[in-house]
Amino acid sequence: MKKTKKAITKTTSEKDIVASLEGDQNIGMSKVDPADIRPPMILLIQKSSSTEDFTDSGGNTPKLGQFFHNGKMKILDSFECHILYAEKGTWVNKRKPELGKLPQYRAIGAMADDNSLFAMVFRSSSLYTLSGLFTATKSMKRPMYSLKLTIENKMLENKDGKWWIPVVRKIEKENRASKLMELYELAHGLESKAQTIEEEDVPEESGPSDGDNHE
Repeated sequence: MKKTKKAITKTTSEKDIVASLEGDQNIGMSKVDPADIRPPMILLIQKSSSTEDFTDSGGNTPKLGQFFHNGKMKILDSFECHILYAEKGTWVNKRKPELGKLPQYRAIGAMADDNSLFAMVFRSSSLYTLSGLFTATKSMKRPMYSLKLTIENKMLENKDGKWWIPVVRKIEKENRASKLMELYELAHGLESKAQTIEEEDVPEESGPSDGDNHE
């Protein structure tokens, strides 16, 4: 019987041990329901955010208007990605429950550089952030996953102060066969079993009430 090579042995150096951990990421999780493994989130930091809760691997905290990837523990000014799944639903603002159920979009995407999954929520002024992508998929006759987005921030301001929303600055076609196949597999897996996103993890926009267009 062929023996499985161990990722870590007594003679493995500290550097090699750390490098080998990715190969052992599933150890101890054979009985975990895959549905319980939710993708990390990319959050846009607002005034309502407790920035000390968003510290990167170097001990830095994000500025207002920056993105924070809570899986990679990384601060981002912008990022490139593919949206694999989007779903329109509702949420309740805990600060203003009298408003009742409000519309939102939940999305799951893949980072363009490594196809790692992440989740985002679009509400209030950012509700229509992905509208350009939805239109592009129809006009180009291509699925969402085959289009690469560049997402940046945009500052809005009114009498209540400043806040930031995510905006899609660029939409490009992905034509590499190997990349498209990986994205296809990810997108079809999500379409058959959508993931859930916890609303309390999302910093609330401190701008106008729900439903205002960001344009």
